[in-house]
Amino acid sequence: MDRKSIVLFLCLLLSTSCMKIPTDEACCKMLDAPCVDTTGFAAGDFPDPCWWQMFNDPQLTMLVERALEDSPTMSRVAAQVRSAEAEASIKYSSLFPTLGINAAAAYQNLGKFNILRAFAPEIYPAHVDNYRLDLEINYEIDFWGKNRNIYQSALGKAMAEMAEQQTAILVLTTSVASAYFKLQAEMQQLALLQEQQKIYANLFNLSQTRQENAVDSSTQVITTNSHLLEINQSVQFSIQRVEIARHMLNMLIGQGPNLCEEVEKIGLNTEISIPLPCNLSSELITRRSDLMAQIWRIEAAAHMVGAAKAEFYPRIDLLALLGLHGVFSDRFFSWGSRFRHVMPAIHIPIFTAGRLRANLRKKRAEFEEMIYSYNESVLKAVQEVADQIVILRTLSENLETEKLLIDNKIQNKNLADIRYRNSIESLTNYLVSENALIEEQLNYISLQYQQKTAIVQLIKALGGGYCATEVPFGCE
Repeated sequence: MDRKSIVLFLCLLLSTSCMKIPTDEACCKMLDAPCVDTTGFAAGDFPDPCWWQMFNDPQLTMLVERALEDSPTMSRVAAQVRSAEAEASIKYSSLFPTLGINAAAAYQNLGKFNILRAFAPEIYPAHVDNYRLDLEINYEIDFWGKNRNIYQSALGKAMAEMAEQQTAILVLTTSVASAYFKLQAEMQQLALLQEQQKIYANLFNLSQTRQENAVDSSTQVITTNSHLLEINQSVQFSIQRVEIARHMLNMLIGQGPNLCEEVEKIGLNTEISIPLPCNLSSELITRRSDLMAQIWRIEAAAHMVGAAKAEFYPRIDLLALLGLHGVFSDRFFSWGSRFRHVMPAIHIPIFTAGRLRANLRKKRAEFEEMIYSYNESVLKAVQEVADQIVILRTLSENLETEKLLIDNKIQNKNLADIRYRNSIESLTNYLVSENALIEEQLNYISLQYQQKTAIVQLIKALGGGYCATEVPFGCE
């Protein structure tokens, strides 16, 4: 058979021997972000990457920066990114030929009745050495894009890990901010409870004095003593909450429970507002690193579908060997020891017992599963933004109402102070009015903490300043 006949035979074989690829395609599609009502919020842009600086709190900034530097979480996520990048590099190497040098030396003694020596002992010596040195070239010709798709899939997974690294950063920084605001709220509430503790101690002492002077009954003394015992319990529980909040903050910044610098108690500013972008729904997907990570994983799954399709086509490998081979060590590097070996190989799938079709169905199912998971995440992301917007609206209204209540309690306390100084009312009424003011202040601090937490959660729901620079699948 001449060379033209061989080429014609191979072309005919390639055109007729490939397995038929299933033609059904995925019917699911990716959702766009639904609209979100931003009424009542000022127009602005998405949060800055260093969003924590908007609170103008040097302590918070210091804690967040320390967490980003020292947290084990960041080190673990960075290692995952490096692993994914290395895996993509491994897949990239399959697009190129591999070169290797092989060297071997065989020293052997042939037995007297060896098949060679038994029939020709005068020709074959008892001691025969064999030396070999060759350069091996191996290359899989990627006609159908299987290796390219596998590489693109690994690259997509690496990009997903990079996006998830930003998600981990956002989770860590928002957790640090929430823990910091909780610690501040707990410390302020502890200070107010300690003031309340002094008031109940004065009321108890006053009740004892009035009982001794036959003004009050023992019932009043028992009641005030019960209140004093209850506030003492509240103070102890408050101290416990302060220590637990401090331990949580220390853990987030990668320190031991008692190794963090002392956090100074400051007031929680309620005047901070967060603007919302007008194009919130259209840009939310590219501003959420978790959604972008899922998009990259969808692209990776799509490339794996392409690789599964390529399995139905013939695989063509090329193996070439160039080197030296001989049995005489003194003449091993001579021109006569040279040899060359070229072996093109074609693997054509004809019958695989359904393995290729099942593999393609599996890759398509994984692709569809990721799209449905992404659609769920989009709806959840929009819900998170909408929920935090509603919570912030309600908290802003409640804070304004609480300010009015505190003003009323301050006026009542001032009036009670004047009446007490003018001997119109008793010290008991003054202490009761002072205690009522502290109760309202405790409620106000609780609302302040809820507002700060809602702002942090809204920043987290908006992506925390992340912005994708490249969007696969034409999602711009």
